[in-house]
Amino acid sequence: MSSDTTTEIGIEQIITMLRKRFWLMLIVTIVIGVGATLITYLFQDDVYEAKSTIIVSSVKSAEAGTDPLTYNDYTLNVKLVNSYSVLCKTNRVLEQVIAEQRLPMTTARLAEKINVSSAKDTEIIHISVRDGDPALAQAIANSVTRIFQKEVIEFMKMDNVQIIDEARLPAVPVSPNRPRNAALGFAVGLVFGFGLAFLVEILDRSIKSEEQITELLGIPVLGSIPRIIED
Repeated sequence: MSSDTTTEIGIEQIITMLRKRFWLMLIVTIVIGVGATLITYLFQDDVYEAKSTIIVSSVKSAEAGTDPLTYNDYTLNVKLVNSYSVLCKTNRVLEQVIAEQRLPMTTARLAEKINVSSAKDTEIIHISVRDGDPALAQAIANSVTRIFQKEVIEFMKMDNVQIIDEARLPAVPVSPNRPRNAALGFAVGLVFGFGLAFLVEILDRSIKSEEQITELLGIPVLGSIPRIIED
């Protein structure tokens, strides 16, 4: 019984606090939310992603008079995918890309723009490049793909990389997600506003009702002096 009463009192206090500190919470929510919106729309640059797709496959199956691709050949190709994924971002490849595209950056900076991924247990490799310039992202992705294919032949003495899709010019940025960031800013502002209102209420030690006097001192209130408002 006492636990139910305590819960009801707690909820009533929270509701009272929300009503009393409503404007504080509203102002904090608006300030943080609008601030996050301005930052994401005015100060965050668009980032575009261009992606090319290649496949690691045995060339002998395409040649006339040769045996078809076997399971062992397929297994070997899948295993080579991991090695090829690493080769794509080696300095040997990146230095040629920088020279070909005349990029004013180091290989480490270029490597940060490139992501190489592969579908699980397949021969497919995706090479994606992110940059603020969509045309540059496309050019780098296609350059990496071509140079990588050439390096596989020259360095690994294998001709088993085929280009499925060249990178296209991206029309829509992949980041930032401005509506999501703005909504997140207002949500954070609401939480922060509630926390600040709750903290202000906890730190407020003033007596506001006869019930508080009775609760704190354990004695009944014999009388009270009403507030006189002069005209």
